[in-house]
Amino acid sequence: MSHLTRIRVIDSGAVAMRDLIRRTAVAAAATALVLGASAGAAAASTGTPTSHLYWANQNAGTIVEANLNGTSAHIIASSQAQPLGVAVNASHLYWANEAAGTIVEANLNGTSAHVIASGQAQPLGVAVGASHLYWANYNAGTIVQANLDGTGAKTIASGLFPAGVAVDASHLYWGNQGTVTNPGTIVEANLDGTGAKTIASHKGSPYGVAVNASHLYWANETTSTNGTINEANLDGTGAKVIASRQNGPTGVAVGP
Repeated sequence: MSHLTRIRVIDSGAVAMRDLIRRTAVAAAATALVLGASAGAAAASTGTPTSHLYWANQNAGTIVEANLNGTSAHIIASSQAQPLGVAVNASHLYWANEAAGTIVEANLNGTSAHVIASGQAQPLGVAVGASHLYWANYNAGTIVQANLDGTGAKTIASGLFPAGVAVDASHLYWGNQGTVTNPGTIVEANLDGTGAKTIASHKGSPYGVAVNASHLYWANETTSTNGTINEANLDGTGAKVIASRQNGPTGVAVGP
């Protein structure tokens, strides 16, 4: 399906609000985190290989590998349940299967793909740091940390419809999509989830988040005709729109 309808229950009156997530295959591919750039600069610092590009085709249920210029693109994993978000380090590839509620680990060529975390509540996005994996559970409103093999998974923070997560050497970041009465926010926390604080607010519907050595970036899915890409300093100050009128952007990645 090229569209997915979600119902949110707003605390103020238990009123259901329909959230149309316009994700075409192209938009789903945009959730791919280039070179594991869900971790932004951390991807480079942990020895991420620089020879390939990876992305998730949500509608097709596939993970694709290509050269950095996009040539020789080929499927390395198939029959996935709406994969949304990809991360990579020096030895493994990771992705979140939204529909199945799973986190998957595979070799860099897609072989030996296996579930390392299950029972997740609509995971949207995954990030990999030097020693841990992180993902956002949209329906449960939680941020989860686990060992790189998926063991020891635990909730370390909560949010309001979190979607997208990024990590660098010292901090964890995620976007809260919010509701009509609680607009979206960008949150920063310590790597263990403590000290969580909003560093940017009223930012539409943050979906994908990325970080490098100097800036944060996020995609506001918003509507099919007025999505935005945003940039801010690492502390959230100086937030500004750097690309507008995008068609339902759901992911963003940044090089070191």
